[in-house]
Amino acid sequence: MLSYEEALDHLLAAATPVAETRRLPLAAVRGRFLAEALVSGVTVPPLDNSAMDGYAVRCADVPRAGVVLPVSQRIPAGSVGAPR
Repeated sequence: MLSYEEALDHLLAAATPVAETRRLPLAAVRGRFLAEALVSGVTVPPLDNSAMDGYAVRCADVPRAGVVLPVSQRIPAGSVGAPR
């Protein structure tokens, strides 16, 4: 197996610089690669969120837990929860 450094050396030796870049309409860019970072002018979603949230517990704590943690509200991804 190659080390990380050896693999990187192989990749860099085989890579060739991009000779030309173009500006194209979005409908024409399928299968192409960006030549520079693309940054949205709009924050979407308007807050940090995760599609999956929940509780985490240690397995060793479960038999003696005896605590019920109710779900306070359902907040689908992309939505904002009600103030508490």
